[in-house]
Amino acid sequence: MTDDDKDLIADLLVRWEEAFDQGQDIPAEDLCTDHPHLMQTVRSKIESLKTTAWTKRDPARPLTDEQDKSVKDISGTDLADRYRLDSLLGSGGYGQVYRGHDLKLQRPVAVKIGHHRTSCDLLLDEARRVARLKHSGIVGVHDCGEHDGRMFLVFELVEGQSLSDLARKKKLSTQESVEIVATVAESLQYAHEKGCFHRDIKPENILIDSNGKPLIADFGVACTLDELEKGRALSSGTLAYMSPEQVSNEVQLLDGRCDVHALGVVLFELLAGHSPFPAKDKQELREQILFRQPKRLKDVDPSLPENLDAICAKALAKHPGDRHQSALELANELRAWLEPTKLRRRRWLWVLFGLTAVLALVAGLVLSSMRSNEGLIRDGVLHFDGRTRIVTNVQRKLPVTLEAWIKPDDYRDENCQFIIGSDIPSEYGLGIAICGSMLSVEHVEGMVNSKFAVPPNRWSHAAAVFTESETRVYLNGKLVATAPGSRPGGETRFVIGNVGENNLISFYRGQIRSVRISEGERFRGDFGPVKLEANEDTLLLIDGSTTIRADELLNADGHVFGRVERY
Repeated sequence: MTDDDKDLIADLLVRWEEAFDQGQDIPAEDLCTDHPHLMQTVRSKIESLKTTAWTKRDPARPLTDEQDKSVKDISGTDLADRYRLDSLLGSGGYGQVYRGHDLKLQRPVAVKIGHHRTSCDLLLDEARRVARLKHSGIVGVHDCGEHDGRMFLVFELVEGQSLSDLARKKKLSTQESVEIVATVAESLQYAHEKGCFHRDIKPENILIDSNGKPLIADFGVACTLDELEKGRALSSGTLAYMSPEQVSNEVQLLDGRCDVHALGVVLFELLAGHSPFPAKDKQELREQILFRQPKRLKDVDPSLPENLDAICAKALAKHPGDRHQSALELANELRAWLEPTKLRRRRWLWVLFGLTAVLALVAGLVLSSMRSNEGLIRDGVLHFDGRTRIVTNVQRKLPVTLEAWIKPDDYRDENCQFIIGSDIPSEYGLGIAICGSMLSVEHVEGMVNSKFAVPPNRWSHAAAVFTESETRVYLNGKLVATAPGSRPGGETRFVIGNVGENNLISFYRGQIRSVRISEGERFRGDFGPVKLEANEDTLLLIDGSTTIRADELLNADGHVFGRVERY
């Protein structure tokens, strides 16, 4: 089919739609009297258009004529005796989203609760879809339940703002925009590989956390490949970001490439400042998505690179076969575009570094020492940011007692963060951790979680005794868990703030006032408040007298007992 034929089909379909909106259904035969070779294609397109009249409404909302006026702000309510709703974050067609607090795990959460008229099955389906997606770039679901006849979902709370809000506040640079879209594409690739297609990618559903990292939210209208194949996935989404196959309800073409198209729209908006489809109303927007080529970046802003314009245009191709065939392909092209830019910036930085090399050599060690002291030890307390650990000179042994006064930060997820740990390659080691919010212990045979939570932002004493016959775990002097014993051997060192020297996850976030590692069994039963002091059994003591010099830790006598590592 020639380009002229494509333009002619677009004109004929616009003519048909205008008549159809007035109540007249013009047969394809009448439309194609002068162009009989296009009749079959036009007839097929008309049949698709007839099934999608719903897209002239706002498809981001449920198919009801009015919003439920009875929906009220229910901040202050407790759900299932576990989740307290603190404040309303937003409300949409399907429900409300609250900032909440998990009373059991003592952490902030986001709670999405459906309106009374919302089908509970829809929210439950969303929970089941997201529960399968364990990825750092996707907002995770923690729990679901029912309250007063209304379904609710509990999500990870992202401290930050949506991409939509961010873009309204400031104009992102080209590099920032491309980096965000590339990262989202990589996260989408993971979801697609799990058989889940989002179908509503837009700036409002991309959350930017406090570190500037984008996370994908709201899988409410997502679908799986199985749902598509069985015809159970209704067309949905937000019209401005929908692909042509979504708008025309061509289910046989729907897959992850509809998300690629949506990302193309997002990229265009971030770079150009407006949509690639400059329509005055929903009907015109729908027609442009179906029949008109989107604007090109180079026509809007000639200063934008041509190769970036080509990437964006490919993502916005009308037919999915002409787009990037996966979200990863789009991400890779964007990363390839970013790399030369980063190289140019690195070259400039090297020139700048060369000019200041002499000054850096003179001041480097002094500044490094100051940063170490200010960053890790402040007011006699160690502050761990989730990227720092102390590798001690103490090798693991049995029996041994580990203990620390700790003040964890607010919990962000259910992963484990280790206070003290000593790994063994390919095996478990010895260590004390907080998993979710529960005090836990690792012994050579595995992990054991207690039933007791360590409250965040409050000082607690955590301890564990490891022997060959038994492992005992204590919280504030109370025995909270027991586990099998461990084996001696394994020449590895104890690490503070992580589980071992070669581990790149499980870092601790919070404060540590003091740490003591003692030879033998210091505790056998419950005990009272403990001040950590050195005695004949002490292998290591870290407290307010500890100092740092060039990333080496020195005790009060000036002896080096460990080093600081940052990631």
